[in-house]
Amino acid sequence: MASFVAFSEIVGITLRQLMGRRRTVWLLLLAALPVLLAVLFRAAGRTEIDSYSRIVFDTIAITILMPLVAILFGSGAFGAEIDDGTIVYLLAKPVPRWLVVLAKAISVMAVSIALAGGSTALAGAIELGPIGEDGLKAAAAQVLGVVVGSVCYASLFLAVSLFTRRALVIGVGYMLVWEGALSFMLPGIANLSIRQYALGAANAIYPLPVQESRLSSDTAFILAAVLVAVTLALAVWRLMRFELPGGSD
Repeated sequence: MASFVAFSEIVGITLRQLMGRRRTVWLLLLAALPVLLAVLFRAAGRTEIDSYSRIVFDTIAITILMPLVAILFGSGAFGAEIDDGTIVYLLAKPVPRWLVVLAKAISVMAVSIALAGGSTALAGAIELGPIGEDGLKAAAAQVLGVVVGSVCYASLFLAVSLFTRRALVIGVGYMLVWEGALSFMLPGIANLSIRQYALGAANAIYPLPVQESRLSSDTAFILAAVLVAVTLALAVWRLMRFELPGGSD
């Protein structure tokens, strides 16, 4: 019971920290972009899965919105507490470190999915819903891809933030260089690409007409699960090595 209370308190504090920052306002504006584009598509009478998926989902939702939201929230889950030193108060409490990491991870994943996934779902409902069954499947596939990608990005950069204070810079560099450039030029790195995990997961519901997914759906789900498990385990290990004042960390 004490662990449950501690878990809920950490989740609540983390959610307030993440949503109370000025950058969240900019992320909300960015999340509104897919919805606005979907409205424009509908107003122009362009109810096509292909063009909508390439312009809104591929270019905006899964390339910019999803990774940026998860990286910002993931790197900030521990980052602010480490920067201002308040993490020592959290670690001084008799709460297992794995429970702290789990609470932080669930908080980051929840807000990332709510923002990026909610935006993708609303935009898909506006533009693809009226098409019929195929449109609904395409919209559901896009939401699933964003959810899988958000979970992977959030867990990865939550862990990175415990190893370096430059997690946000590393995250943006990863998004632009590894996922934005190298994944297009080097097909062989698909097994190490969160974008490919997201696209592979989406194809379990509907084959989206975007950049070809280089992973099967089963492989994408397995690699995504391995990434989340490994990164959260590393986060727990790193948090266990933090020392309270008087130590060397």
